[in-house]
Amino acid sequence: MPAVPDLVEPAFRALAGVRDAKAFHPRGRWFEGVLTTTFDPALPLPVGATEVCGRLSKGVGTPGGLPDVLGLAFRLPGPWDVLLSTCFARVLPRPARTWTSARYGSVTPFRWRGRLVWLSAVPDAHATPSAALADLPGELGFTLEVGGPWRPVGRLVVRPLDVDRDLPALDPVRHRPAGLELAPAVLARVRERAYRGSRRGRSPVPVTAPEA
Repeated sequence: MPAVPDLVEPAFRALAGVRDAKAFHPRGRWFEGVLTTTFDPALPLPVGATEVCGRLSKGVGTPGGLPDVLGLAFRLPGPWDVLLSTCFARVLPRPARTWTSARYGSVTPFRWRGRLVWLSAVPDAHATPSAALADLPGELGFTLEVGGPWRPVGRLVVRPLDVDRDLPALDPVRHRPAGLELAPAVLARVRERAYRGSRRGRSPVPVTAPEA
């Protein structure tokens, strides 16, 4: 079993090298937005309105409007990089048909002050025709929730841009508040190796136009 994690970094490095992009979530669109939150002791989220930048992406990188595990990632002050993916029952990645047809969740919980807590973003009921990057509207809104049980803690409104940028490099393992842990610990170590391999396998500063 100890040898298994040692295979993670080279595998992700090779996959990223072949794609010259992230091993997962290789296709996406950068966005600018505003997160507005109220105080909740479950997580150390900033209180009030905070400008954020981030990325909407396709996990596997399926072409066009084909379903995919969709990603919503953004950077908070600190920095704290939050990565959410479309999921089912909190822990199961779920391919989504459109950008607004599924909940985006942390999939694995955070451990904060001795408690496990999940974070999710529920998209507004805004019809989008498919999972194509070209079908993203000019603005998307989400209700941010923590759980369980789920309860709202804020709103995230994002405005997708016309290019896909890999800056700043969003990494939830390296960029998180002091005292906030990714759980379980063994999976966090695997994720750390995966992100490191993905970073090392691709070009250092790719800037590309997103594919439809």
